[in-house]
Amino acid sequence: MSLKNMTGPAPDKYDFIAMDMDDTLLRSDKTISDETLASFAKVKDVGKCATICTGRPVAEIGPYDEQFRDIHYYICESGALIYDHFAHKPLKRHTIDPSALPAVIDAIGKEDVMVQVMINGESIVEGSKVPNMGHYNMGVYVSLYSTVAHHVDDIVPVLQEHPSDIEKINIYHISREASIRTSERLEGQKVERIYAEISSLEISPLGVHKGVGIADLSSYLGIPIEKTIAVGDADNDIPMFHAAGLALAVGNANEHAKAAADIIIPDNNSDGCLYAINKYIL
Repeated sequence: MSLKNMTGPAPDKYDFIAMDMDDTLLRSDKTISDETLASFAKVKDVGKCATICTGRPVAEIGPYDEQFRDIHYYICESGALIYDHFAHKPLKRHTIDPSALPAVIDAIGKEDVMVQVMINGESIVEGSKVPNMGHYNMGVYVSLYSTVAHHVDDIVPVLQEHPSDIEKINIYHISREASIRTSERLEGQKVERIYAEISSLEISPLGVHKGVGIADLSSYLGIPIEKTIAVGDADNDIPMFHAAGLALAVGNANEHAKAAADIIIPDNNSDGCLYAINKYIL
């Protein structure tokens, strides 16, 4: 498809902007420009809301806490957890239906996978697989998972012993074909299944996605959903594109995300989120 133009409504129409983190707000080297960070304070100063809407749990946002000192709320785990960054506490949680877990355990036993479980914003993984995350097309996250994740010997007991507490499960595969097979094995279970990264499959509570996260937080803040903006790059951002008043895809977004967006903005390495804040919020 051809890129949509970068024009749009006046900035006074919008009071809330939610930005995906990886490959959207974060540049390819996982950093954020000083200019973009400074814009968060400007948004706060004019009484509007800038937030992140990410698939990451709270633990994986920790390395950015100081840079996010002007961001009051986090939408985490693809909408399953709303977190008050200033008060250091969850505002709202959604958890996976325990009835789906036996099928998840069965499915992960049929493929070469690395599994991440999220409980109360914590990241839990099999520690032995972290150094080899490149095998699952997730090598860029080795340092992060080495420092912020809770490491266990076997992920299956975690799933068995916390059936009512799990907000999200990420299953990292060696190929997209493998993740499709796992998704097909979970057909009919009471979960949301969405593809992310190169070859991962994200499992969320039924009916919960980033669009729900935006709706939950905007409702809590008393901001009409039509006054919200969503910025993203991938398939798991499409539900928030559909929920928000304005959907912006960064220039490096995949074709599905671009097709679902209202407007294409500069890519993540060209400060697309800064562009969005300056043009549509400030």
